[in-house]
Amino acid sequence: MNMKKVLLVLLILPLLLITSCGRPTDEELFHEVQKTISNFNNYKCTSNIVVKSNKGETKYVFIETFVKPDKIKLEIIEPKDSFGCIIIYDGLKMFLVHPSINQTITLENIKSIDRQYFLGDFFKNLSLCEKPQIMKEKIGEEEYIIINIDMPAQNQYRCSQSVWFNVKDFIPYKMNILDKEGIVNTEVIYEDFDYDIILEQ
Repeated sequence: MNMKKVLLVLLILPLLLITSCGRPTDEELFHEVQKTISNFNNYKCTSNIVVKSNKGETKYVFIETFVKPDKIKLEIIEPKDSFGCIIIYDGLKMFLVHPSINQTITLENIKSIDRQYFLGDFFKNLSLCEKPQIMKEKIGEEEYIIINIDMPAQNQYRCSQSVWFNVKDFIPYKMNILDKEGIVNTEVIYEDFDYDIILEQ
């Protein structure tokens, strides 16, 4: 090896070492996600949900607020005929606030809400999962860590969940629900996501 090649190697090697040392591993990123999930008290976001079936696609848009451990508030944006309606689950009962009649109705016959569409439920399931699958993906200029877990109450349509977290701030970008064949039948895109907002009384 001549002197020029030796000098080139000496110049490149420190850069490679700095680059490799500066990039966190998947496990390190996963632990940061776990830390974020453990430390937050609530979140608020706009959830854009697309449910796919053999009859086509159905779209829902909610302003979603979650408070640990299991309180959920959903302000309906779409479908348009339900715009302004608010569904509240306080951990024990469900309530419907209907703006057109200015009334709050207790939904006595519905004891719980289907939480599998909501991130709060994913966070709880992740804390109980021993071996989640971890991957990375770059979308545009942003890099994401993808965490996939098996759903506790599985059926042929809901078998696993995958959530994309931005590696910069661990803000969720989207969630996919997959069937037993590994096909996505529900996709949720999150906008305006904030941890630990000041809650209205």
